[in-house]
Amino acid sequence: MSLHIVHFIGPINHSSACAVRNCCLQALQNGATEIELHMSTEGGNMTAGFALYFFLKSLPLPLTTHNIGSVESIGVAIFLAGQKRYACPGTRFLIHPLHWGFGNLVAADHSRVSEWRDCLDFDAERYAAIFLEATREAGHETDIRHNLTGNARIFTAEEAVQAGIVHEAVQARLPAAGPTCHWWN
Repeated sequence: MSLHIVHFIGPINHSSACAVRNCCLQALQNGATEIELHMSTEGGNMTAGFALYFFLKSLPLPLTTHNIGSVESIGVAIFLAGQKRYACPGTRFLIHPLHWGFGNLVAADHSRVSEWRDCLDFDAERYAAIFLEATREAGHETDIRHNLTGNARIFTAEEAVQAGIVHEAVQARLPAAGPTCHWWN
């Protein structure tokens, strides 16, 4: 067995999503039989986040995710790509209303505003579907749709266990010995 650990701390954007993807691809090329993603993120770009989630789900080997600080916004969806999911005690998960930045845009017509609303609604529904699918093992449904459009919700590590976001609240530990490779961005 060859464990590869990808360490990621920072915002989700196109560059960071590509960096995590590239670390995973390099791990595969170097004989990884299992990947752990140790992460802490304030979230960020939804397009990059959903792309990273679907990439991680495509990996042909077991993926474990571990919250080592705070996993927020689109970072929660990425985190849920792990088949095994853990959180250090004292960490948190934040689910809040989705939003977009508009960059240098100074004007928009009705059609464009309607398109953005439809896209936000679509992203909220796919986020909720990802959450529901990943947390189904908890034995009860935690509906987060209202947290994606209204009031935010914080889950402690212990509450995340109850909701099925994580399987256990346990301190992350790096292996003391054995064939382990570390990747970071």
